[in-house]
Amino acid sequence: MSSVRVRLITRDDSLKVDDSPLYVPVDLKRYGLSEVVNQLLSTETPIPFDFVIDGKLLRSSLDKYLTEQGLSTESVLTVEYVRSVLPPTFVSSFAHDDWVSSVDINDASQKIVTGSYDGVVRLWDFSGNVTDQLAGHTGAVKSIQWVSDSHLVSAGADRNLCLWKLGDEKAKIACIFQGHTGPVNSTCTLASGKIISGSSDGTLKVWSTRVKELPEAPEAPTSTFTSTKKRRKLAEQALISQRVRGSLATLEGHTAPVTGLAAHSSDANVVYSVSEDHTLRTWDLVTDRLIDTKATAFSLLSVANMGPTTSLIACGSSARHISLIDPRTKTTTSQAQLIGHRNFVVDLAVSPNNPYMLASASHDGTTRLWDVRANKSMYTVARNAKEDNDVYCVAWKSVLAAGGKDKKLEITQVPNSELAA
Repeated sequence: MSSVRVRLITRDDSLKVDDSPLYVPVDLKRYGLSEVVNQLLSTETPIPFDFVIDGKLLRSSLDKYLTEQGLSTESVLTVEYVRSVLPPTFVSSFAHDDWVSSVDINDASQKIVTGSYDGVVRLWDFSGNVTDQLAGHTGAVKSIQWVSDSHLVSAGADRNLCLWKLGDEKAKIACIFQGHTGPVNSTCTLASGKIISGSSDGTLKVWSTRVKELPEAPEAPTSTFTSTKKRRKLAEQALISQRVRGSLATLEGHTAPVTGLAAHSSDANVVYSVSEDHTLRTWDLVTDRLIDTKATAFSLLSVANMGPTTSLIACGSSARHISLIDPRTKTTTSQAQLIGHRNFVVDLAVSPNNPYMLASASHDGTTRLWDVRANKSMYTVARNAKEDNDVYCVAWKSVLAAGGKDKKLEITQVPNSELAA
């Protein structure tokens, strides 16, 4: 059997071995290489590892890798080993009265917030207890995000955004943001205090948590009510005498509904948007101008910034794949595509601890976990329901939360994800 020299390296100081090149059989795959590392570490209990060569996860034998890269067995391969991410484990399920459209998690306050098609924003503790129900929308809630430990922003099919202030007692609406002429599909909160919204009217609007900076709102268009009569009445009562404000700016350029927003990794004055017009666009919030457009062949339905480690923007599409795009390049060619979903990819969430990991929600009834260094998903979390199981939203902090058409928010734990980078 042929051999090849490998130099084993890791960024985990507790798992380092001598990095002098050693010969290993070329037919070794991940499991065999894990055995080699465990022998070198003299571990009592074997640790499962993954292996990265030239920025890509090894998903074949070393022999196949050498062949694909046009390398000979005379080469010396530098192989990085990381702890394998273990399979996700089910934690709990939170039942709702209607489809769960949006979710966000606040680890500091141990709270989860959800938005639903019944028009209600719900606050949950990690045990699954509803701690508050917020009625402010007269249609489906399409997006929900924590602004801070004490503030939330929600957006809905009623074309409004609600800024909520949380207190010791029941949360209250601090301000209503009005100005969109179509459903508000996505929100993005920035460290600067700005809130960005994306709408089916094809525009982005810029708002601020410093409400005094905002102008008076234009006359609101007539809302299309989709919630129940009782909830609509509660929402209308909540809106009476509330402070209503307009946007600081309107960003125009998309020619179809805006479906997703993502903040820049380090620049609070840059935001990314995706749309059913097939484009990923980059906006400058200082000048309120479009600074870059990358066109694709498919409607883009979700977006997430992978961060400075990879400098990639992940875009979920109607073509069932996730495109990884480097916004710094002049071309629109994807760096890679993550393939595996069988229906629209409608939401994305980046791991809070691992810059290479991503979760995706799809209308195929699954949430998938990816490492962007491989083009296949690592794990698939399927819904229990056989029908009406579309997944609409996903959030990833200390736990993974995904909600959908089955009227449930599924809570999952992802072991070791913080150790695999």
